[in-house]
Amino acid sequence: MNKTEKISELKTNKTKKVAFMFNDELWLLFKKACELNNTKPTWEIEKLMLNYIDKNNFLD
Repeated sequence: MNKTEKISELKTNKTKKVAFMFNDELWLLFKKACELNNTKPTWEIEKLMLNYIDKNNFLD
């Protein structure tokens, strides 16, 4: 499976629901930034996670 296929699989087969704890101000600023960029916080967090695991060579 190539990297693109792996990312696609990781983005579509969602079965785990998790809760995160954030500072209220941090979360509000993050949500505002997402709104300004016409995106969703969940997708932005997912991209951060994918970039992190890619940086650590887990998508190869």
